[in-house]
Amino acid sequence: MKLVPLVLAVVVALTAVAPAVSAQETKAINLALFDPVQIFSRDYAIEGFRFNLIYGNNAGVTGLDIGLANWSTGDVVGVEWGLINMTKGNFTGWQSAPVQKVDGFMKGIQTSMILSMSGSGKGLQWAGITISDDFTGVQLGIVNYAVQFHGIQLGLLNIIKEGGMLPFFPIFNFSFD
Repeated sequence: MKLVPLVLAVVVALTAVAPAVSAQETKAINLALFDPVQIFSRDYAIEGFRFNLIYGNNAGVTGLDIGLANWSTGDVVGVEWGLINMTKGNFTGWQSAPVQKVDGFMKGIQTSMILSMSGSGKGLQWAGITISDDFTGVQLGIVNYAVQFHGIQLGLLNIIKEGGMLPFFPIFNFSFD
């Protein structure tokens, strides 16, 4: 139960310092059964709390985002927990789901049992399979893959397509170019 106050403190801190996720109109809370059966349509950004019973879709989220399938067409700032997290924009914070993907820039932590993907990012990716086009930080997984990488990869198969110690190396690989 000590985790709940910590999560709430992180959410409050991130929402206090984060800029608005987009120029769209925002709402403080959203509840979705599935898109389009949700309190506020996908055109609104949520600044506060979003709960998706099955599938929710909004223009962006700042705060706490929980559900089975969390979808955002814009940026997400805060904590996002689900079974599937899909962010079309940028992500800042902690994202955790068995499968997740950030199309833009991921800054923070991605934890997953199966797959974590980011277009580019900085921080920690920890999953069965980690994938990024351009990443700075640490990738921990069974298979780690990056086109360009600056940091260390730890896992059974570590692949850095451009600029790694070696293009492929078991147990660890690194690049500090």
